[in-house]
Amino acid sequence: MSLSLIPIIGLEVHFELKTATKMFCRCSADHFHRSPNTQLCPVCLGLPGALPMPNQRAIEMTILTAMAFGARLNKHFIFERKNYFYPDLPKGYQISQHQLPIGRGGAVRILFDGQFKDIPLHDIHLEEDTAKLEHHAASAWIDFNRSGVPLVEIVSQPVIRSPSEAKAYVKRIHQVVRWLGISDGDMEKGSMRLEANISLAPQLRNGQEPKLPDYRVEVKNLNSFRFVEKALNYEIHRQTEILQKGRQPKQETRGFDVKKGITFLQRSKEVAKDYRYFPDPDIPPFDLQDKDLGRLRRQLPVLPWQEEEEYLKNYHLKWQMVKTLVENEKARHFWHEILSKGKLPKSSLPKIANIIINKPDQWQGMTPLMFLRGLERQREGRIETGELDKIIGQVVDKEKKAVDDYRRGKTNALGYLMGQIMRLTKGRADAQETQKRLKSWLGGNDD
Repeated sequence: MSLSLIPIIGLEVHFELKTATKMFCRCSADHFHRSPNTQLCPVCLGLPGALPMPNQRAIEMTILTAMAFGARLNKHFIFERKNYFYPDLPKGYQISQHQLPIGRGGAVRILFDGQFKDIPLHDIHLEEDTAKLEHHAASAWIDFNRSGVPLVEIVSQPVIRSPSEAKAYVKRIHQVVRWLGISDGDMEKGSMRLEANISLAPQLRNGQEPKLPDYRVEVKNLNSFRFVEKALNYEIHRQTEILQKGRQPKQETRGFDVKKGITFLQRSKEVAKDYRYFPDPDIPPFDLQDKDLGRLRRQLPVLPWQEEEEYLKNYHLKWQMVKTLVENEKARHFWHEILSKGKLPKSSLPKIANIIINKPDQWQGMTPLMFLRGLERQREGRIETGELDKIIGQVVDKEKKAVDDYRRGKTNALGYLMGQIMRLTKGRADAQETQKRLKSWLGGNDD
């Protein structure tokens, strides 16, 4: 039997907030690489009689997130107890949100295959992080330093239709939380964690939306954009084989083996009713005031898709160029500085953007005015080889530390030296030719 199947993907993105203290106590939230179990208190450990005190700054950061993605704010919201047993959960429940989260709905706008697409959200809620399990050969240890760190969860609707689209979605959320300055989003440190829910459904005719299947598989604790894409591709293959045999995949939670590139069974999948949510009796309800919401809304910066829309509309840049320019922090900052220097011919902007994106050696270490003057002089003629060699020699003699760094293998020193040469040549030198001649002068490192 051959079926035409379409992926039904929903994503849960968790990120730790960059607050000084934890969500419900005053212990430090900076837990990475700290000695185990040194940043905790009776609240972190869930000891009898300990009372939680909500972190106002964490609530404000979550509201900013909801505003950025256009979610409907619940002016009246509550915290609830999510009840389940696991060794990393000292209280036997997690303080979270379910019925009345801070934000409902909204959408994440991505630039995907040259088109803007809105991925609708189910909710944006705030909770506390769990402790961290460390597995060893014959035992597992628990570090409670992370227990209670404020954690935002963004839950999408199950409308994502491909692993590459899922990757674009999580990259956008990562980009936005860093722009807002509310999280470093560092997945290597566990500051941002991803979970994917996926099932497959028969593709319907006439472009109709497929019916949600009676099962879904959750793949937990994915810690890179690449692994999200790889895990989903594997699951599509695995579930397709099961469905082609006339069976239905089991509803379950799976992990992802990074080395083998496969998912593996962890446990059966819970549903919301299994957690027996109820309002936390120790935390009163919250009521948001209009004046506070106005203050927070004024803190919102221009968002990534707003910049992308502007560049596409007003500067006639190709969408791939726009996407790269907005994602690269250094390139974007230099581009903004160039635009701030006054009116430039619109016809010159695609060329300038291309240089900034693809030829960093031609602008790194230079001021915007130097860069623009260099472009002007390029139109007047290239520098002679003899003059270029003379300038390279001057820079090599003067910048001894950078030369030594390069020869010891620090290849980023080459960019600094190139910047000094391009500054002295006022941009008239060809970057590729200059780099070739500079490497010849330096020797000792051909990377």
